[in-house]
Amino acid sequence: MDILSFDQSLLEGLNGFFIGRGQALDQLFKFLAVYLIYSLPVILLIAWFQVKDKSKRIALVMSMVSLVVANFGLNKIIAGLWYRPRPDLSVVGLKEVFFHRPDFSFPSDHAAALFAITFTLYLFGWKKAANWFLLYSLVITFARVVIGVHFPLDIVGGAAVGFVASYLVFLLKKPLNEYVYTPIVFVLKKINLA
Repeated sequence: MDILSFDQSLLEGLNGFFIGRGQALDQLFKFLAVYLIYSLPVILLIAWFQVKDKSKRIALVMSMVSLVVANFGLNKIIAGLWYRPRPDLSVVGLKEVFFHRPDFSFPSDHAAALFAITFTLYLFGWKKAANWFLLYSLVITFARVVIGVHFPLDIVGGAAVGFVASYLVFLLKKPLNEYVYTPIVFVLKKINLA
């Protein structure tokens, strides 16, 4: 069995095990996979206003920079080089709870964004927040596989992209601190938000 066949089998197994066992469970997975991500800006804003430590604020800003690098840089390059369509929900055994437009599936944008934030927080030493973001990331990305929006390897690929983006940001932390973080904080201080 090749890796893509294994990926398809794992998707079918997860979807078949969790979906179709009741409306409440289906709706829970739909909420986790589709709508929970919308809490991300709120979480980041709360973290920004709760944290006064400069190193933690730097970690927050750098996590957003790594998200941009992952989603709008690396993911777009990879998707342009290798187009993998989303799972075909018409395949026997897959149950649909959410329709997603048929665009590229690999690597997952959600996984790249969430793991870029998570890994950046780890690299910048904010382990407690990183642990919570890891849990948040795993819940959302697992649910996206269960409802059939992504293959498992799409998530693994997105996590790898997130790691590479966060590591690049970490390597470039000094110039990014000077040319990104400092100007952002300067503007935020002028409008009493920092």
